[in-house]
Amino acid sequence: MTTIASFIIVLGILIFIHELGHFLVAKYSGVGVERFSLGFGPRLFGIKVGETDYCISLIPFGGYVKMVGEAPDEEVSEEERAKSFTHKPLGVRTSIVASGPLMNIVLALVLFPVLFMMGIKVPAYVDRAPVVGYVAEEEPAHRAGIKAGDRIVAVDGKPISTWEELMKSIALNPEKKVTLLVKRNGKEFTTEITPSASKEGIGVGGLYPPMPPVIGGVTPGFPADKAGLKEGDIIVAVDGKPISHWIELQKFIKKSPQERTLLVERAGERFTVKIAPRYNEELDVYLIGVTRLEEFVTKSYGFVESVKMGLTKAWELTVLLFVIIKGLITGVYSIKTLGGPIMIAQVAGKAAESGLVDLISIIAFLSLQLGIINLLPIPVLDGGHLFFFAIEWIRGKPLSEHFLSIANQIGMALLLALMVFVTWNDLVRIFTN
Repeated sequence: MTTIASFIIVLGILIFIHELGHFLVAKYSGVGVERFSLGFGPRLFGIKVGETDYCISLIPFGGYVKMVGEAPDEEVSEEERAKSFTHKPLGVRTSIVASGPLMNIVLALVLFPVLFMMGIKVPAYVDRAPVVGYVAEEEPAHRAGIKAGDRIVAVDGKPISTWEELMKSIALNPEKKVTLLVKRNGKEFTTEITPSASKEGIGVGGLYPPMPPVIGGVTPGFPADKAGLKEGDIIVAVDGKPISHWIELQKFIKKSPQERTLLVERAGERFTVKIAPRYNEELDVYLIGVTRLEEFVTKSYGFVESVKMGLTKAWELTVLLFVIIKGLITGVYSIKTLGGPIMIAQVAGKAAESGLVDLISIIAFLSLQLGIINLLPIPVLDGGHLFFFAIEWIRGKPLSEHFLSIANQIGMALLLALMVFVTWNDLVRIFTN
């Protein structure tokens, strides 16, 4: 019940904000609005105020604002021409169409800072001293001579005292030299590190805080579950090689289906289990189905810092979205990774159970994605209309009604096919799990 209610609330907010953008700009521009509907299909209930019918419709996967003279072939009386959408200047029509997705983006830009002010769950190590727990081979930190146990004292001459400060310094300087003051065995020395750039344009150093290889969760049906591993188990060694960090366990597991022998410690006793990793096509890695035991704390920030962090998070997610779209087109990512309404409902339900902050974070994330995707030049979407408006501006006249009709039919067919496909993906995930 929580899942269904959360899904309706989240979807309702996203649709309402989107359609409200169209509605407000249309009204401001003098365009008549006949209906403001949350949902498609038959009208369930509503209220009419002035010329506008505000209603809830049967199918909840969307909504619409029906404007006077919206369709090019729609008959409009002489007295209604002044408030007809089609008869408005191109700039007005463009602003009305763009306002929907832009409202979704604005909502996300408002909510992300609010989340940081309310307090977000972060790993406990972010407030701890930046003592290195592990250095990945052939990564920038390894090339700079940094080793496990080193304490990072300062970055570019500025003293630091927490992992959060160190991570920010590295993340904000991709492909730029950063000077670190390092303390090792009581002695200090300086070294230069040049963080590599991730796909999202974030600096990556290859150094990690202490992360003991302690299992925090086991996924049902995966190799670890079948081998009898449990939450709280400590992985002491893999194939006879002692490990002390979670990244070391990942290195053994992710790249090969080779059966591994794990030395496990549980309640002071040690035993071995054999596990063959399972390939995960969506992530393109091998997994055994365990997550790390992580200690979290709730951390809140001031207004100015929250705004900066919120905008940064929005930018990171925007870049990531286009990286994923590119990956789907080029085949780097499998289309089986796409989720649909069932997945959204599941995520919304879990977020609601976790608390208000998690629920707001889901709304912010989905609102940003909805706004950006709606601006893509695909027929039926707002971005498709904007694309046709751009062509109209270049040509000096609108595209033919016949062409627009065919383009929108193709766009609708593709959209429906995508909806069926992602829903099928959701069902496959449920039944194969």
